[in-house]
Amino acid sequence: MADHTDTPLDVEELRTVVAGALELPVEEVTDEARFKEDLDVDSLISLEIAVRVEEHFGVKIDESQLTEMGTFQLVRELVEAGLSTGSAR
Repeated sequence: MADHTDTPLDVEELRTVVAGALELPVEEVTDEARFKEDLDVDSLISLEIAVRVEEHFGVKIDESQLTEMGTFQLVRELVEAGLSTGSAR
């Protein structure tokens, strides 16, 4: 996998990855929409999002962070933090 630490995060690409995990249209994955409450998805979706993020961006999201992934905004922040600290592969 390519090293993604030298390029800025493509937010729309991340939104597409998350929408794919949620099996929702991209336009429904807004910064504010809460996955469990607004989008009515089950808790396994956080794990699916983490797997797809790692595959696509090379950023591993720790199990302890899965509960934090309640909105796209939080997923984006976790990925940006992973890219900025060099935890991406």
